[in-house]
Amino acid sequence: MKKTLLATLLVAGLGATACSGDPEPHDPTEGTPVGDHEEARRFVEDYAEDRDEGAAGPATMAQEGAADAASEGGDIAHPEPMPMPPPPDPGEDNTFTDVGDTVWVVAQDSPMSTFALDVDTGSYRVAHAMAANGTSPQPDSIRVEEWVNSFEYADRAPEGTALGLQVETGAAPRAGDGTALVRVGISSAEVAAQDRPQTNITFVIDTSGSMDIRERLGLVKSSLALLTDSLNPDDTIAIVTYGSEAAPVLEPTRVSDRDTIIDAIEELQPGGSTNMEAGLAMGYRQARAAQVEDGINVVVLASDGVANVGTTDGGTLADEIAGAGEEGIHLVTVGYGMGNYNDTLMEQLANQGDGFYAYLDTFEEAEQLFVEDLTQTLTVVARDAKSQVEFDPELVESYRLIGYQNRALEDEEFRDDTVDAGELGAGHRVSALYELVPTDAVTDGAVVGEARLRWADPDSGETTEVNAPITWSQDEASETLRLAALVADSAELLKGNSVVSGRGFTLADLRTEAAALADEDVAGVAELLHLLGEDLHQQGAPIED
Repeated sequence: MKKTLLATLLVAGLGATACSGDPEPHDPTEGTPVGDHEEARRFVEDYAEDRDEGAAGPATMAQEGAADAASEGGDIAHPEPMPMPPPPDPGEDNTFTDVGDTVWVVAQDSPMSTFALDVDTGSYRVAHAMAANGTSPQPDSIRVEEWVNSFEYADRAPEGTALGLQVETGAAPRAGDGTALVRVGISSAEVAAQDRPQTNITFVIDTSGSMDIRERLGLVKSSLALLTDSLNPDDTIAIVTYGSEAAPVLEPTRVSDRDTIIDAIEELQPGGSTNMEAGLAMGYRQARAAQVEDGINVVVLASDGVANVGTTDGGTLADEIAGAGEEGIHLVTVGYGMGNYNDTLMEQLANQGDGFYAYLDTFEEAEQLFVEDLTQTLTVVARDAKSQVEFDPELVESYRLIGYQNRALEDEEFRDDTVDAGELGAGHRVSALYELVPTDAVTDGAVVGEARLRWADPDSGETTEVNAPITWSQDEASETLRLAALVADSAELLKGNSVVSGRGFTLADLRTEAAALADEDVAGVAELLHLLGEDLHQQGAPIED
């Protein structure tokens, strides 16, 4: 199944060509806080400076060199540099896959809901990249669970176990008709930096011509430098690049040899077509050769998701990615740059590679991922993590799981430990939201269902299952439920979900709620408020205010 899926995805990923040209107004250094990463920031600022000064990019210079060579040979009397096509607008030529609507399920017909856990956040960051360029998120780009999981809900870390399970219920803020909102919160154990195992990271970097658009490669260089500053001295970094072909740029090098790593980053230049298959194949070979026993072994793919050269059926690549996950080598995909960006391929490769998918568009986001988040979450604490919720049809008439459409499992797969599911790293937090419509028999405080969580230990393979009751409540939603409902309603309204579109609330109503939560200093809401901004959605929201 994995082989067929990835083959389809790779074929879908073909079609974009390398290009460079005039920049768009978005500046990835904008809003960057003053910090201790001046050298890392320099890489993206150098790209921005070249852009502002109108400097020729590598692709342009290569064409000029070819024209000069032709002139010396006498074939062209007075050559002019070949004009490069302008880069695509950030809102154009992007590849997204609609995961579908979330609809009501009759509990009498199907009382159980089962899915693999997912810690991706790429969809939410993609929406912000679009907003930074003055456009509304494309409906097909929205995966609601990735928006919800971009926020913190104050779930406590578990004690004495890899994963913890918490459930809260309250009145759904904008649903009406006695509908309840349930948040199933899953938290993973935290690992202190000094306790983190030795780490072996292989960067697979897209250096094709399309990475010369705006500051994509500059931001990749900054990301690498930030990670170098965040790892322990005995950790190793290797670099593989791919354009038309794949090439090893840096053998596994101790972070203590920082100058060698930074020199390798300095040398990265864009050009050529995009042979993603060759890059990933070489990256995995490199990761295997340097694999640290009982350590952390990760391949990080940094790309705009374009693939237009090489074997395209994806069979060999699918086998290699799936097998490497079983061997303890995980794939993290990090996307860069709207405009001919393939979100579909980046998200699904991470799923196939037992890792997670993130998207970056600013230096500030790179700092958050590579300094604050990545080094902790790389420590996998739970493999093949799955959730199952079973409702009592005597008390619940119908329910709907908000999001996770492309992570659904058959109910019998919950306890089938051969089924691939999600991987959770240390410090990860995951939430799943359900809306419930009760039967007439429900009473306040009644147990209307059970939430279950199952995972395997990454070292021993031993399986653990925990559960928690779901109790009925129509109490006013807590602050965390209000936040989760606001994020989910925003995503579903922008996506055009058939359920929320009929409830009568508007973006203006959501902005009012976001402003109220921002006044209460709820983390992250100010950024969401900007995403719901009135000016932005007057320019092209898919729905009416």
